[in-house]
Amino acid sequence: MSTRIQVKKMYPQLVKLIGKRFLFRGKVWLIVEVLREEDALVIAPEQAAKNKRIQPDQFGHATRRCDACKTLALSNEQENGYSEDVMELLSGRIGD
Repeated sequence: MSTRIQVKKMYPQLVKLIGKRFLFRGKVWLIVEVLREEDALVIAPEQAAKNKRIQPDQFGHATRRCDACKTLALSNEQENGYSEDVMELLSGRIGD
């Protein structure tokens, strides 16, 4: 079974994390969207997430006017699972 298919099976669980806070690379981030077709996770700094307006840039990546969002790849084809960035993000969950 391919990595992408395995990760896609986890989308319902990832969607439940939308709005949850995570400590990632020294900042508090919120998961704001799970992009199934792009196999990606969109996170925003906690302060920017309060704005609620997601705007795509010229390349179609999620951004905000007040602060930039990050789009993290979900799959890691070499290791047959989640990408290192997603694993780092999920390990830093804050609160409930």
